[in-house]
Amino acid sequence: MVDVLKIRSARAEDVDLLYKWSNDELVRAQSFSSEVIPYETHCNWFKQKLVDAKSTLLIIEIDEVPAGIVRFDEKEDGAVIGVSIDKDFRGKGLGSKFIKVGVEEFFKESDLTVLASIKKENIASVKSFKNAGFSLFKEEEINGIESFIYQIVK
Repeated sequence: MVDVLKIRSARAEDVDLLYKWSNDELVRAQSFSSEVIPYETHCNWFKQKLVDAKSTLLIIEIDEVPAGIVRFDEKEDGAVIGVSIDKDFRGKGLGSKFIKVGVEEFFKESDLTVLASIKKENIASVKSFKNAGFSLFKEEEINGIESFIYQIVK
């Protein structure tokens, strides 16, 4: 059982942690761009995200151990959410919990609809987003991949 769940903004010193999570084999497999991310590319992306007012990076900790990230990128038609869970915390039913707390935190500052793009084959993510209160918005092909777009409105 989860003892203490804490959410915080990402900090500059999280760069290597996010690099590790971003290049995790399962994360790359479920991403719409599955190539390994070079370290320098990641560092540049991360520095830019930390100062971008339209990006929100939230680290979720369990008992003070970083367990995952919930990311939001604001676009014209809504905010796109991305979620990664550290491999040591997977399979514990935390996906929907992380999504819920991330969305609650995001909605404190924004009224944008939150959109999740999920590969149709990614059953675990579909389940997590449904359990977090998201509903199917539409089906779409992304980079040639059949996908679902789920949404939640404030």
